[in-house]
Amino acid sequence: MTLEDLQFALELNCVMTKDIDYLLEYSKKNGIHTEDIDTQLLKLGYDKVFDNQYEEDNYDDYFNNIQKFPNKARFYDE
Repeated sequence: MTLEDLQFALELNCVMTKDIDYLLEYSKKNGIHTEDIDTQLLKLGYDKVFDNQYEEDNYDDYFNNIQKFPNKARFYDE
């Protein structure tokens, strides 16, 4: 990821210009590490930008199996 990519991603997520400038300077000094940038965003009051919640193993554990019912009515002789 380049600094231009970082700037673009921050602009897409509605980060203010002064905060983008701060994060770009921070990244120039410390390197571009998405975890560190997300931590800095949280400190500034923004949501995480680079955290991918879908990579977590237990992301969809709360979904249960769904039993499908036939969509046509069936009549049985009893």
